Amino acid sequence: MAFKVHVGPPQITVHQGQTVLVSELDGQINWPSEKGLYFLDTRMISNWAIYANGEQFELLTGGPLSYYTARIFLTNKLIRTEDGSIMPRTLGLTISRSVGGGLHEDLDITNNSMKPIRFQLEIVIRSDFADIFEVKSGQIVRRGQITTEWSQSQQRLHTAYSRRDFRRAVTTSVSRASSNAVYANGRLSFQVAIEPTQSWHACLLYALEDSEQQSEAPEECIWQASKSRHTGTTAEWLQAVAKIETSNEEFYRFFRQALEDMAALRLPIKGTDHVVFLPAAGVPWFVAPFGRDSLIVSLQNILIYPDFARGALDILGALQAKEDDPYRDAEPGKILHELRYGELAHFKQIPHTPYYGTADATPLYLVTLHAAWRATGDQELVKRHLKTVEACLSWIDKYGDRDGDGFQEYQTRSPVGYENMSWKDAGDAVMNPDGSPVKGPKALCELQGYVYSAWLRMAEVFDVLGQPDRARELRAKAAALFERFNEAFWDDELGFYAYALDGDKNKVLTIASNAGHSLLSGIVPPDRAKKVVDRLMAPDM
Repeated sequence: MAFKVHVGPPQITVHQGQTVLVSELDGQINWPSEKGLYFLDTRMISNWAIYANGEQFELLTGGPLSYYTARIFLTNKLIRTEDGSIMPRTLGLTISRSVGGGLHEDLDITNNSMKPIRFQLEIVIRSDFADIFEVKSGQIVRRGQITTEWSQSQQRLHTAYSRRDFRRAVTTSVSRASSNAVYANGRLSFQVAIEPTQSWHACLLYALEDSEQQSEAPEECIWQASKSRHTGTTAEWLQAVAKIETSNEEFYRFFRQALEDMAALRLPIKGTDHVVFLPAAGVPWFVAPFGRDSLIVSLQNILIYPDFARGALDILGALQAKEDDPYRDAEPGKILHELRYGELAHFKQIPHTPYYGTADATPLYLVTLHAAWRATGDQELVKRHLKTVEACLSWIDKYGDRDGDGFQEYQTRSPVGYENMSWKDAGDAVMNPDGSPVKGPKALCELQGYVYSAWLRMAEVFDVLGQPDRARELRAKAAALFERFNEAFWDDELGFYAYALDGDKNKVLTIASNAGHSLLSGIVPPDRAKKVVDRLMAPDM
């Protein structure tokens, strides 16, 4: 049976750091929908629309120029005014947007006719301050109070949300406008008058606030983007990463695009004494620190930009669980799954403060540390994280192996925890061949490979640190796991590894790509490797 790929409706997404704008192709944000301007997991703007004398504009074309800028071209429908009708396609409206902390928006209208025109330009801006989790679920509950203040003299609209000690606010400032705005009926209105072939311009600057700080909008208009602060950081990024010189133009463009894509995922996080870059899990819904995702991306980029690994190791190590907390699926030594900053997390209505519901981030932390050390030769990096290493190793033995059988298993202890906590973590990801869900603590195949690799890598680290007894102990544990895994997980009839062992230690013989991770870790012996590869590359995969 063919697998149907579902592609969502087209949209424009631009972002920088933890500010994300998702709009329709015409630049509007329709409500209700998942679109909006998000900041620290809160939707700061939930509705944005633009009208000329009450008429909407028509889309010509538009899209992102880079991961943090977009430009949209529109034209008018028939607009009736007291001076007569403005015929369709007489006006050209360009909306240009640049994200960098806050949002800078340029509005440019050109009169392409041979006579003067005059009309009211209206911009609807509404804020629901919904938590990103509630937006995604479609179940938004207003718990706090929203207030709005307009300053005519300062041309500034301030909309704030507060619930006890949780606060978010957006300040929309009119700048460099050809005419002043007024605010009424939930709309900014401009009296626009344009001579033939001339243009009208206005900047809207959206500054975003949380309880502790304000993120200002870029000052520069989009045509000055080459002078912007963010352009500078992008140029610095391209200078910091590994360079490849080639006469193959196709490969050069492929590599350059990959670098720019990775730049888009940089998440600046305040560390112990400085700001580090952590790879975000994905735009637009997963712009947050993640354990598994940030570590695997760091591994994949270790030769291109090892500082991703430094950032991931610093931040995730600093947030390593110190106590047992069933609600957050936390146990001492465990590396987090996901950290969120919105209202629900603030009031602990969700466990993402952070949430530790992942079984693979802890061994992957050790794998990433070893890879970063080998790539950089920085022994101090290992020494700095040695306390974290010891806690990870202790968690693997004490909590990762839940029943003492020598395999890693997971099962949530939280009433709102995740059913699945490994590479495929959707609620229905781990199924039996007949489609029924796998029950009980699940020992997935890739988890065993991660731990096997982590033990061998840490043995090498302890050798260098002058602890040969510790190194021997870890190698012995890895050798024993190798034998146990290949006996319990391999299925001769299938010619493949079991997806998992269920709660009764029965093989789950569903074919899944997870066995490829076992191959990567080295826990697959050479005589079985080709069988695994052939099955992974079969047409039905």
